[in-house]
Amino acid sequence: MMKPLTTKEKILETARQLFWTRGYSNVSVRDITGAAGVDAALVSRYFGGKQGLFEATLAVIPQWPALQAEPEHVIEEAVASFSHPFDRDCEEANPFTMLLANIIDPEMGDKIRDLVQTALAEPLAEKLGGDKRHDHAAMVLSTLFGMALMRKNFRLHALKDLDTEEIRARNNHLVQSALKF
Repeated sequence: MMKPLTTKEKILETARQLFWTRGYSNVSVRDITGAAGVDAALVSRYFGGKQGLFEATLAVIPQWPALQAEPEHVIEEAVASFSHPFDRDCEEANPFTMLLANIIDPEMGDKIRDLVQTALAEPLAEKLGGDKRHDHAAMVLSTLFGMALMRKNFRLHALKDLDTEEIRARNNHLVQSALKF
């Protein structure tokens, strides 16, 4: 049996779901506390306000699995990680939906851009190594995010009904081409 969430955990979990799927500016403290069934003043008490609460949700982003792989398996893991969790019908909060929902946010967009640079692009470049590591990391991320975005959000007909293995094969082909740049 799972231990019940504390009030602070309940606020954080509700905020993660709302901020990561709807975006920072589209969610109010009252939206969060209403969904969590708690008093709005508790956000200030526990997190110092809305921005502190959003930043607390970012503190629990799991590391990208590709960055944990051995260098010779980084691309394989990167492709695998972008070939299934972002299926078109997935409405759960996950790092991909958080990035999409917040990258253009007028208040948090810069923070999200910095996060992508420091938590994805730079570590990926180091894993890839070589003189063109930063270019290659940028191309790999562009390819993977582009495919996921076109499939999940734009629901392009040619991509929306592909199964995981076909998405993986196409992503792998595109990433391998990007690495030849």
